[in-house]
Amino acid sequence: MKTLSSREVQKNFGSVADLVISGESIRVTKYGRPAFFIIPETNDTEEILRRLAGKRLSKMLGEATPPEAAKALTQENVNKLIDECFA
Repeated sequence: MKTLSSREVQKNFGSVADLVISGESIRVTKYGRPAFFIIPETNDTEEILRRLAGKRLSKMLGEATPPEAAKALTQENVNKLIDECFA
């Protein structure tokens, strides 16, 4: 995986796009710190993003003090909500 600064990505977007299209993932930094990834589109991209969103949501729910209605949610309910977000 290549690491580029956000400035490099801006200046060379066409070349960066070609790299990603060819299958390479790019880690982008801002002020020297990792900021985000640019990943190639594959058959699995949506599933990967869905799972990542599910993990983030589960973590957020685990750290939050839920209202009474949220306490009744099951994992199946949460999965359905995630699927609806990506529909």
